[in-house]
Amino acid sequence: MQPAANKANLRRQLSRRGFTLVEVTIGMAMAAVAMVYTYSMIADGMKYQKKGVQLSNAVHLAKIKMAQVDSSTTMQSDTSKGEIPGFPGYRFETEIKEEEMDLLKLAAGPNAEALKKKAPKDMLGDKDVGLSDLMKKRSQTKNFETGGIMKVFRVKVSITYPDGIKDATYTVETFRSTKY
Repeated sequence: MQPAANKANLRRQLSRRGFTLVEVTIGMAMAAVAMVYTYSMIADGMKYQKKGVQLSNAVHLAKIKMAQVDSSTTMQSDTSKGEIPGFPGYRFETEIKEEEMDLLKLAAGPNAEALKKKAPKDMLGDKDVGLSDLMKKRSQTKNFETGGIMKVFRVKVSITYPDGIKDATYTVETFRSTKY
Protein backbone atom coordinates (compact mmCIF):
# COMPACT_ATOMS: atom_id res chain seq x y z
CA MET A 1 0.00 0.00 0.00
CA GLN A 2 2.89 2.28 0.56
CA PRO A 3 3.85 2.54 -3.11
CA ALA A 4 0.25 3.42 -4.09
CA ALA A 5 0.03 6.16 -1.43
CA ASN A 6 3.33 7.61 -2.59
CA LYS A 7 2.05 7.62 -6.17
CA ALA A 8 -1.10 9.47 -5.10
CA ASN A 9 0.90 12.07 -3.18
CA LEU A 10 3.22 12.49 -6.13
CA ARG A 11 0.26 13.02 -8.50
CA ARG A 12 -1.25 15.66 -6.18
CA GLN A 13 2.06 17.52 -5.97
CA LEU A 14 2.49 17.42 -9.75
CA SER A 15 -1.06 18.65 -10.36
CA ARG A 16 -0.53 21.65 -7.97
CA ARG A 17 2.09 23.41 -10.08
CA GLY A 18 1.67 27.23 -10.34
CA PHE A 19 0.65 30.09 -8.08
CA THR A 20 -2.44 30.55 -6.02
CA LEU A 21 -4.87 33.39 -6.72
CA VAL A 22 -3.62 35.35 -3.68
CA GLU A 23 -0.02 35.12 -4.85
CA VAL A 24 -0.94 36.29 -8.34
CA THR A 25 -2.94 39.22 -6.91
CA ILE A 26 -0.05 40.33 -4.69
CA GLY A 27 2.38 40.08 -7.61
CA MET A 28 0.10 42.13 -9.88
CA ALA A 29 -0.33 44.79 -7.18
CA MET A 30 3.44 45.07 -6.76
CA ALA A 31 3.91 45.37 -10.52
CA ALA A 32 1.19 48.05 -10.70
CA VAL A 33 2.84 50.10 -7.95
CA ALA A 34 6.21 49.85 -9.71
CA MET A 35 4.65 50.91 -13.03
CA VAL A 36 2.84 53.90 -11.50
CA TYR A 37 6.05 55.03 -9.79
CA THR A 38 8.05 54.64 -13.01
CA TYR A 39 5.49 56.56 -15.09
CA SER A 40 5.33 59.36 -12.52
CA MET A 41 9.13 59.64 -12.60
CA ILE A 42 9.07 59.83 -16.40
CA ALA A 43 6.35 62.51 -16.28
CA ASP A 44 8.31 64.53 -13.70
CA GLY A 45 11.42 64.27 -15.85
CA MET A 46 9.55 65.59 -18.86
CA LYS A 47 8.09 68.44 -16.78
CA TYR A 48 11.53 69.43 -15.46
CA GLN A 49 13.00 69.20 -18.95
CA LYS A 50 10.36 71.65 -20.18
CA LYS A 51 11.10 74.00 -17.26
CA GLY A 52 14.81 73.76 -18.04
CA VAL A 53 14.23 74.67 -21.69
CA GLN A 54 12.04 77.62 -20.68
CA LEU A 55 14.62 78.91 -18.19
CA SER A 56 17.42 78.39 -20.70
CA ASN A 57 15.46 80.42 -23.27
CA ALA A 58 14.91 83.18 -20.70
CA VAL A 59 18.64 83.28 -19.85
CA HIS A 60 19.56 83.42 -23.53
CA LEU A 61 17.04 86.19 -24.23
CA ALA A 62 18.27 88.18 -21.20
CA LYS A 63 21.84 87.91 -22.51
CA ILE A 64 20.72 89.20 -25.90
CA LYS A 65 18.79 92.09 -24.35
CA MET A 66 21.70 92.98 -22.07
CA ALA A 67 24.08 92.92 -25.06
CA GLN A 68 21.74 95.25 -26.95
CA VAL A 69 21.75 97.71 -24.05
CA ASP A 70 25.50 97.37 -23.57
CA SER A 71 26.24 98.00 -27.25
CA SER A 72 24.48 101.37 -27.26
CA THR A 73 26.86 104.31 -27.48
CA THR A 74 24.77 106.61 -25.29
CA MET A 75 22.92 105.60 -22.20
CA GLN A 76 20.12 107.41 -20.40
CA SER A 77 17.54 106.56 -17.76
CA ASP A 78 14.76 104.68 -19.50
CA THR A 79 12.26 101.86 -19.14
CA SER A 80 11.01 99.69 -21.99
CA LYS A 81 8.67 96.72 -22.17
CA GLY A 82 7.47 94.45 -24.92
CA GLU A 83 6.80 91.01 -26.33
CA ILE A 84 9.65 88.94 -27.71
CA PRO A 85 9.02 87.86 -31.31
CA GLY A 86 9.43 84.16 -31.95
CA PHE A 87 8.87 83.25 -28.31
CA PRO A 88 5.15 83.21 -27.52
CA GLY A 89 4.38 84.25 -23.96
CA TYR A 90 7.86 85.69 -23.37
CA ARG A 91 8.04 89.38 -22.42
CA PHE A 92 10.93 91.67 -21.57
CA GLU A 93 11.33 94.71 -19.37
CA THR A 94 14.47 96.79 -19.47
CA GLU A 95 15.05 99.40 -16.78
CA ILE A 96 17.99 101.80 -16.81
CA LYS A 97 18.40 104.16 -13.85
CA GLU A 98 21.15 106.61 -13.01
CA GLU A 99 22.20 106.43 -9.38
CA GLU A 100 25.09 107.08 -7.06
CA MET A 101 27.07 104.15 -5.74
CA ASP A 102 29.16 104.28 -2.58
CA LEU A 103 32.26 102.23 -3.33
CA LEU A 104 33.03 101.59 0.34
CA LYS A 105 29.57 100.17 0.95
CA LEU A 106 29.89 98.09 -2.17
CA ALA A 107 33.27 96.72 -1.11
CA ALA A 108 32.48 96.23 2.56
CA GLY A 109 28.93 95.03 2.39
CA PRO A 110 27.20 95.17 5.77
CA ASN A 111 30.38 96.28 7.62
CA ALA A 112 30.70 99.60 5.76
CA GLU A 113 29.84 101.73 8.82
CA ALA A 114 32.57 100.10 10.92
CA LEU A 115 35.13 100.60 8.15
CA LYS A 116 34.29 104.31 7.89
CA LYS A 117 35.50 104.84 11.45
CA LYS A 118 38.79 103.03 10.88
CA ALA A 119 41.79 104.90 9.53
CA PRO A 120 43.37 103.46 6.38
CA LYS A 121 46.19 101.08 7.27
CA ASP A 122 49.46 100.31 5.60
CA MET A 123 49.36 97.09 3.59
CA LEU A 124 52.61 95.72 5.07
CA GLY A 125 52.58 97.02 8.62
CA ASP A 126 49.35 97.72 10.48
CA LYS A 127 49.91 101.36 11.10
CA ASP A 128 48.51 104.59 9.77
CA VAL A 129 51.11 106.00 7.38
CA GLY A 130 49.41 109.34 6.75
CA LEU A 131 47.26 107.93 3.98
CA SER A 132 44.15 109.35 5.59
CA ASP A 133 45.67 112.88 5.47
CA LEU A 134 46.61 112.42 1.84
CA MET A 135 43.11 111.21 0.98
CA LYS A 136 41.58 114.20 2.76
CA LYS A 137 43.75 116.61 0.76
CA ARG A 138 43.08 114.99 -2.59
CA SER A 139 39.39 114.27 -2.29
CA GLN A 140 36.29 115.84 -0.93
CA THR A 141 35.32 115.11 2.65
CA LYS A 142 32.22 113.26 1.48
CA ASN A 143 34.29 111.00 -0.75
CA PHE A 144 36.73 110.32 2.07
CA GLU A 145 33.96 109.29 4.43
CA THR A 146 32.27 107.08 1.90
CA GLY A 147 35.19 105.67 -0.03
CA GLY A 148 34.09 107.44 -3.20
CA ILE A 149 30.74 108.20 -4.71
CA MET A 150 30.48 107.07 -8.30
CA LYS A 151 27.66 107.80 -10.71
CA VAL A 152 26.53 104.65 -12.47
CA PHE A 153 23.69 103.35 -14.56
CA ARG A 154 21.90 100.37 -13.06
CA VAL A 155 20.79 98.19 -15.97
CA LYS A 156 18.12 95.64 -15.10
CA VAL A 157 16.68 93.21 -17.65
CA SER A 158 13.73 90.99 -16.71
CA ILE A 159 12.38 88.22 -18.91
CA THR A 160 8.91 86.93 -18.00
CA TYR A 161 7.96 83.54 -19.40
CA PRO A 162 5.05 81.10 -19.00
CA ASP A 163 5.60 78.42 -16.39
CA GLY A 164 2.51 76.25 -16.23
CA ILE A 165 -0.47 78.17 -14.90
CA LYS A 166 1.60 81.15 -13.72
CA ASP A 167 4.42 83.28 -15.12
CA ALA A 168 8.01 83.13 -13.91
CA THR A 169 10.61 85.88 -14.21
CA TYR A 170 14.34 85.71 -14.80
CA THR A 171 16.13 88.95 -13.87
CA VAL A 172 19.71 90.00 -14.46
CA GLU A 173 21.29 93.33 -13.61
CA THR A 174 24.60 95.07 -13.99
CA PHE A 175 26.16 98.47 -13.48
CA ARG A 176 27.78 100.70 -16.04
CA SER A 177 29.75 103.84 -15.31
CA THR A 178 28.25 107.11 -16.52
CA LYS A 179 31.74 108.09 -17.71
CA TYR A 180 32.74 105.54 -20.31
